[in-house]
Amino acid sequence: MIALDIKSTLRVLQEEGLITQASAYRKGLALLSKAGMSNAANETLWLLESALGISRLDIHAKPDTVVDHSSWTSAKDLLLRRASGEPLQYILGTQEFRGLEIEVRSGVLIPRPETELVMEEVHSLVFPQDRLNMVDVGTGSGCLSIALAVEFPDAKILATDCSEAAIEVARSNAYRHLVQDRITFLLGDLLAPLKQVPELHSGISVMVANPPYIPTRDLATLQREVQDFEPHLALDGGADGLTFYRRLLREALLFLRPGGCLVMEMGEGQASHICEEAARLSTWHIRNIRQDDAGIDRVIALERKG
Repeated sequence: MIALDIKSTLRVLQEEGLITQASAYRKGLALLSKAGMSNAANETLWLLESALGISRLDIHAKPDTVVDHSSWTSAKDLLLRRASGEPLQYILGTQEFRGLEIEVRSGVLIPRPETELVMEEVHSLVFPQDRLNMVDVGTGSGCLSIALAVEFPDAKILATDCSEAAIEVARSNAYRHLVQDRITFLLGDLLAPLKQVPELHSGISVMVANPPYIPTRDLATLQREVQDFEPHLALDGGADGLTFYRRLLREALLFLRPGGCLVMEMGEGQASHICEEAARLSTWHIRNIRQDDAGIDRVIALERKG
């Protein structure tokens, strides 16, 4: 991504008489191209659709339609935010996850396609349906807990997060998808909130988590969009990126029933280390390691030995 000179940026969007849908597109495309956006054409269309309340078909079919001043001001604001590096998902306010439109805001991690592999792994497991209790640890936007509620309609789900802002967004997403009555959101650090619910001890069938796994030293090397805009709380995995995995491997044992599973997303090169940590505890069986489309070990499923 290229750092922009503010004055030259504003000149790109300078109004010259009436702004039409076609000229709005040309100006937006020029701005995002100058900012180094690889998908500038589509992103310009998406942002104009959002700001102007039109479709890309309108832009092409009615190029000479005049854009009113207020709408163009809104469009410029969105385009400038994107040119500054702010992720498109935060600007538009949503990200698709397993066919669900998930609201995202600053303060929650943007759901990634790789995280959908966690759901695929859960579907490969077999549980007694009459007492299916699930926990989403560090729920963030709520994408996993809501997908669990939608895809496992008989399950009772608890979702934890240490961020009040994340809990607010996750709860909003639960209402959006009409599963608010089946998910209990708990504020607190990892599994700490569950300790206040004695009946959950050894009663959970499956836990899912996408914990922070970026080593602290590597945060400065992340893409600008991630480094400057996404919450470091959801990214920083400690000195070696494994801090939260060590905790989850220990703390999950209090809540998982024998035969219950802990399913976690992980970073590149971390699978062997997580397996070593699990082996030290002598209470875990490695059920599966699932790779992403790039052949990277991305999700690990561990079963609590009976």
